[in-house]
Amino acid sequence: YSPDGKYIVSGSGDNTIRIWDVERGTTLHTLNGHTSYVYSVCYSPDGKYIVSGSDDKTIILWNVERGT
Repeated sequence: YSPDGKYIVSGSGDNTIRIWDVERGTTLHTLNGHTSYVYSVCYSPDGKYIVSGSDDKTIILWNVERGT
């Protein structure tokens, strides 16, 4: 969950990360950048960034506001 509880982030076997609106149950952003399964995702304490880790042996820092 994001620090404010409004959003949740998920990693997937389809190599993507999705940011979800908890109240609506809809996807706000789908983040593409990994080339293998995404095993871990976490919001930064201020909610501005997401860090993800993948089976492709990379870690990516994402800008939540931009979805990049």
